[in-house]
Amino acid sequence: MNSSKRFIPKKETSTSTTTTTTTTSTEITKNIDLNKTEKIQITSDNGITKIINKNGIGNNFPFDGDQIYIKYFGKTIDGTIFEDNRNKSSYSFILGGLGEPIKAFNYAIKSMKKGEISTFTIRSKYAFGAIGNGDSVPPNSTVIYEIELISFSNSSDISIEKDGSIIKKILNNSTTNTTNTNTIGTIPKYEAKISIDFKIKTKELNEIIQDKKNYIFKIGSDIMVLDIIEFILMTMQIGEFCQVEVEWSTFLNSIKKWPLDSLDNNLSYIKKFKDLINSQSQLQQQPIIIEIKLNEIIEFDKEKYQYNLNELESIGLNKKEEGTELFKRKYYEMARLKYKRALAFFNSNDSNSKQHIISCLSNQSVCNLLMKQYKQVIELTTQVLQLDPNHIKSLNSRSKALRETGKLNLAFYDIQKALKIDSHNKDTLNELSILNKLKENKN
Repeated sequence: MNSSKRFIPKKETSTSTTTTTTTTSTEITKNIDLNKTEKIQITSDNGITKIINKNGIGNNFPFDGDQIYIKYFGKTIDGTIFEDNRNKSSYSFILGGLGEPIKAFNYAIKSMKKGEISTFTIRSKYAFGAIGNGDSVPPNSTVIYEIELISFSNSSDISIEKDGSIIKKILNNSTTNTTNTNTIGTIPKYEAKISIDFKIKTKELNEIIQDKKNYIFKIGSDIMVLDIIEFILMTMQIGEFCQVEVEWSTFLNSIKKWPLDSLDNNLSYIKKFKDLINSQSQLQQQPIIIEIKLNEIIEFDKEKYQYNLNELESIGLNKKEEGTELFKRKYYEMARLKYKRALAFFNSNDSNSKQHIISCLSNQSVCNLLMKQYKQVIELTTQVLQLDPNHIKSLNSRSKALRETGKLNLAFYDIQKALKIDSHNKDTLNELSILNKLKENKN
C-alpha cells in the first residue's frame, strides 16, 4: 500500500525543542522502537504524545482505510477510567472513517505496529474538546488512553451487515495531509458535489461494464450513478483510489433500484446492466469489481447549523418536495435519501414540525417497501406509530412488511387496528384479503 503524508513521530529530549522533519521509513522504525520510558511526540503541537509499553512486530504501520482491531481504555488525568473494552472482544473500525472513538486515534494508531501497546496523553483539542464527554470528562480536559493494536488489514468489510458482501482495498491512500487537523477524515457526504473516476467490471472475465473519467455529480442527485458507488464514496477521502469487491446479489440489488426501463438503451452500459439482470449464465455468480478514485470534493452541502433558524423549515420542505418529485419518477432510492435529508431540518420539539417529520418517515418507508427492504420498513413505520399511533398508512405498510417477513400474526394485528381507524380504506382491505388467503392456505 502506498503511504500518505503524515507527521513522523520524534523522540522528546530535555535539552532542545522537538522539531518536525521529514524522515525515511527506516528512521520511522527507529523513532518508534524506543524504550517504553521515553516519550514520543506524535503531533507537532505536542497535543498527542505516547509512551510504548510493549513494542510491536514488523515494519508496517496502519493507514487510512485499513480495518483496525484494537483494545483500549481511557482515563482522566486523575486516573478515573471512563471507557474500557479490554474484557470485551476487540473493537473494529475503519481508520479515517466514522468509527474512530476520538480524533486522536487517527494519529495514534498510525504510529503503532501490530501487537504494540502504548499509552497516549491527549490534549482536549484531539479528544473531547470544549464539549467534554458527559459527566465522565469535563470540557477542555486532557485524557490518557492505553491502546493495544491487535491487528490491521488493508482489506476492510464496509458492508452494513458486516457479512463480507462489500470488501474494500485501498490501492492509493488519500493525498490529504494528515498533519492538518481540519482535513483528517474529510469524506464526501450526502449532496456533496464531487469529481470521480470509476470503473465497474466482472471479476473473473474482467469484462468492463461502465467506465467514467472525471465524472462530476452531486451525491444523491444523479440518476446515472448506482447507489453502491455512492455508498463506497462515503467511506473515501480526497485522492484515495480503491478497489471494491461486491457480491453479485448485492450489486444486483443496487441495479434493481434503477428504473432501467426509463433509461436510454443506446447507452452501452445500460444495455449491459439489463443483460446482467436477465442473464441466466454463470456470469450471475461472479463478484463485481468497482474501482474508484475520489479526485475532488468540489463543494459540500451546507449543514443544518450553517442556516439561519428561520430558514430551516423551508429548506426541509424544499428537500421533501424534491423527494416527492423523484418518487413520482420512480427513483425510489434517491427519493428516500431526500426524505431522510429533509428530516434533519425539522425541529422535533416543535409541534408544528411534527407532521412534516411523520410525513418524511412515512414516505421513506414507502420507498423501502417498493424496494423490498422490509426490515427498514418495519423500523421506520414503528417510529411513525410512536409519534402517531393512528397513522393508517404506516399500519398498512408495516403489515405488508411483516407479512413479507413471515410474521403473519403481527401483520394481522396491524391490519385489524387499521380497520378500526378506517374500515373502508382500500389499501387496508386489500392487505386484509391477502392475509386471509394466506391463512386459508396455511390451514
